Amino acid sequence: MKIAIPVNENKSETSICVSFGRAPYFMLHDVEGKTTKYIANTAAEAQGGALYAGYIKE
Repeated sequence: MKIAIPVNENKSETSICVSFGRAPYFMLHDVEGKTTKYIANTAAEAQGGALYAGYIKE
């Protein structure tokens, strides 16, 4: 299972962002593989709608 957590910075000491769709980054954690990576949210500053779930699908 993979979990996407909205975060403010792309490092492990970051805080959780209060807005999922406007978060600057997402921490993607693979529970089974025990790996973590960070991706930038290119929709964070977009006008109109924010991030859609398909964006973070791998």
